[in-house]
Amino acid sequence: MPKAQGATLRLALVGMLGLTSLGAATPEQVLPDSTLFFLKVADVGKFREAFRASTYGQLLADPAMADLRADFIEKAKPTSDALKERVGVSLKELAELPKGAVAIAAIAGADDKPTVSLAIIADAGDNAPKLAEVLTRSNKQAADNGAKVAVETFNGNPLHVITPPDEPGDDKPAPPPVVWTYSGSTFFLGSDVAAIKDLATNAGGRGSSSLGAGEAFVKTQNKIGGESAQVIWFADVVKLIKFATKAGARGNDAQAQQLAFQIQALGLDGLKSVGGTLSLNAGGYSSLTKTFFNAPAGGIKGLLKIFSFPPVAVRPEPWVPAAVASYQTFSWDLDNAYKAIEDLVNQFQPGMLNVLEQQLVGPEGGQPLSFQKDLFGPIGDRITMVSDFKKPIKEDSQRVVVSVALEDPKAFQGTLNRLMELAHASPKKREFQGATIYDFELPDMPAQNGVQPQLKGPISLTIAKDALFLTTDATLLEQVLRPGVVPLAESPEYQTVAKELPEKVSGMTFVRPDEQARLTYDMFKSGRFEQAVKQGMAASRPGQPVPEIPQLVDPAKMPDFEVFAKYLTLGGSYSVMDDDGFVQTGFSLPKANP
Repeated sequence: MPKAQGATLRLALVGMLGLTSLGAATPEQVLPDSTLFFLKVADVGKFREAFRASTYGQLLADPAMADLRADFIEKAKPTSDALKERVGVSLKELAELPKGAVAIAAIAGADDKPTVSLAIIADAGDNAPKLAEVLTRSNKQAADNGAKVAVETFNGNPLHVITPPDEPGDDKPAPPPVVWTYSGSTFFLGSDVAAIKDLATNAGGRGSSSLGAGEAFVKTQNKIGGESAQVIWFADVVKLIKFATKAGARGNDAQAQQLAFQIQALGLDGLKSVGGTLSLNAGGYSSLTKTFFNAPAGGIKGLLKIFSFPPVAVRPEPWVPAAVASYQTFSWDLDNAYKAIEDLVNQFQPGMLNVLEQQLVGPEGGQPLSFQKDLFGPIGDRITMVSDFKKPIKEDSQRVVVSVALEDPKAFQGTLNRLMELAHASPKKREFQGATIYDFELPDMPAQNGVQPQLKGPISLTIAKDALFLTTDATLLEQVLRPGVVPLAESPEYQTVAKELPEKVSGMTFVRPDEQARLTYDMFKSGRFEQAVKQGMAASRPGQPVPEIPQLVDPAKMPDFEVFAKYLTLGGSYSVMDDDGFVQTGFSLPKANP
């Protein structure tokens, strides 16, 4: 095993070892309130069972997937055998160990330097002897690879510190040590001796100074139902910003204060935390996620004030075709957004918007364009996006139309005319179903590092049906404009998803996954997915060779698409903004007898 991979292997190893219940003290009660990020699987064994019972697990267990499963096992065999020889467990045995809770956290250092340590907390229960054996054998492997292994007694138990060897000729900072110990059947593993000692000392919980007792954490769990979720995660945005500010200043106090002032001026400190949950095969859903953006209304200012999404009763517009692959709409108070933009600009450069308006005068003179009166005034408070796929489905088959509701279409038509005049734009005009469509040609964009830009023209827009429509594929726009379209709101599929939506929402989505899944399947089957990954890596590493990517999925072993299609389910999401912030819920529905 390469020396540089030693610490990573041991951290990943324990992270995979799931582990039984954590007894009286949960990980969030053990972790300090200086925790920046936290992820917990409440019960790994139950989560594995839920996955197997979900449509994802049923797909993997389908007899038609046997060749693909066998191929994957064969490719993993060398790694599994090596793992068995080194630490005493194979990949299969490792996968069967998890039984209960496991948590991973990033903890900010207590000193003035911006340091962060990784920590894993897990209770092995009756698997504790096996876990101790695996970790002890890992110590020996590290020592054989040149690492220094030291053991001391802490709180009556051995504390192991594995320090990786220095790499000759490498001027990069030395990798952190790997530290592990235990208290009872609870194991603690991480990258900092002091942090692991602190966790072991507080194995029974630390009360009001714990992560779990923090106001932001408690509010997040209440909003997303964290106590009953299979997986939860949490990020303390306030502490992350402070950490990033210190790291960015690199010890320069004046620069740190300047960065903190800019963050406050932009209002970014109004977002206190973000957290979420994931559950599979629970509550009548195949999958269910919740995400809470903790941004109390009293602290909203600056940039965050632009994003005001009041809950309203929404229903797909009559022009939305029933056959769309996806539908997304949200309520946005754009009048409030303009006021927030104006306040933010005036805070840094008073009167700047007025100066810009004075410059927006046509070649014949006249009144300058008013952002508030001419641009934001005629616009409504709803934005919608629909998409589908042209047949046959290929990488460039997706068609997207974006719609912005208009309160005064006639006034906005005048604004559009003035904008084209100011920009000296000369789009092609054509009439279709009583609407004027403007087609704007795009200039050819040069390839970047061999990757051709995806956006291609023309861009078409029109004002019709009390909305502004924008698209890069006019064929879907024309379908929207034609009369007699069967609306999405009347389709049985949408009505099934709509039953899961509250009466009033800030936004919602409807997803029919068949066509998107077909595109992904064809890309894997043809090898184009691997090509796209290599192109992306080449673009991100200009002038450097692209590393070899192991082929984990053999296209020849993939069954027909119909096998996958049996397990594709309807789904959607909805979001609601209130005085505490913004909650987004996503779900996929189970499929009877796939």
